[in-house]
Amino acid sequence: MILVLTQCFPPETGGIENLVGGFVAALGESGRSVTVMADPTDGDRTFEAQLDNVAVQRFGGLKPLRRRLKAWSAGRLIARGGVEAVFCDSWKSLELLARTEVPVAVMAHGMEFPPKISERKRQRIVHALSKAATVIANSRYTADLARPYVSPPTRLVIVHPPIRPQPAPGSAALQRLSALTQGARPLLVGLARLEPRKGFDRVIQSLPELTQKFPGIRLVIGGGGGDAERLEALAREAGVAGRVHLLGRVGDDDKAALLASADLFVMPTRREGNSVEGFGLVYAEAAWYGVPSLAGSDGGGSDAVADGETGFVVAGESREAIEAAIGGLLAGDARRKAMGEAARARVVREGTWQTALARYLDGTLRS
Repeated sequence: MILVLTQCFPPETGGIENLVGGFVAALGESGRSVTVMADPTDGDRTFEAQLDNVAVQRFGGLKPLRRRLKAWSAGRLIARGGVEAVFCDSWKSLELLARTEVPVAVMAHGMEFPPKISERKRQRIVHALSKAATVIANSRYTADLARPYVSPPTRLVIVHPPIRPQPAPGSAALQRLSALTQGARPLLVGLARLEPRKGFDRVIQSLPELTQKFPGIRLVIGGGGGDAERLEALAREAGVAGRVHLLGRVGDDDKAALLASADLFVMPTRREGNSVEGFGLVYAEAAWYGVPSLAGSDGGGSDAVADGETGFVVAGESREAIEAAIGGLLAGDARRKAMGEAARARVVREGTWQTALARYLDGTLRS
């Protein structure tokens, strides 16, 4: 049996939630028995109810208490025997677990290793990771951040987060999108929790110039978050409010419609304080639909998007660089389509759980 300890699990949304949910589903589908110990949720638990070979236990209460209860429960389960390995969604999920002979792997995403850190927190991370057999970083960038905290015999490996096969969009979702944009082209699409580091503000600021070359251009962004009001104000100030549509949180069908309909996926991320994109799973999701991406060079975007092959990677703080990259991709239909085809081929070849699950298990189960 595989034990998964996580603070981030569906139906909660986000990149880590998608990664852990996909990992658990792939383990169950491979025939392995899985127990998930997760935080509470008020959301729809259909996802976990449909999992094969997976039991999900939720732990509520105040955060400090539920972390201790979860770690205690995990320790009891391990002591009873039959646990083959433990996977933790971050060092925080391992911190309170007692040392064990069972091999432990910890996922590393990037933001949990800030550039400015207190000595106390540094020691907490070092101590937690010392209990792991393997630290699995999502990109070269994240591996570099984690490396100062990892010492032998703990191994540090890089596994790019994979995705599950993406659904075809339904006709109703496609019709909703068409009604919103009135069929205008080209269509730029973004999908993310709305926060400054995602770079949507720079895309909006580039629209006035891009409109001169592409009169029908539209930007549609799906995702909730605290930056929505600021982005709407920027669009008004730039005179492009009618071209920018913020949808808020979107369901799976509308998400599929957005990505399947996009001419270009845009999320030119940048660093904002301690906040940075460790990889960017949504670039792979866009690639599934044959859509090239514009990514930011800060963080792990250069692992997710092959610059000049499956899209462009630019300085996310530079409006000029973003504008030039978008303009170049939209102007060359043949090149853009070739990049989309290359993106699709790459994610099918190496970016799904069918091919990646073994890389997560390798070295952990045999430690």
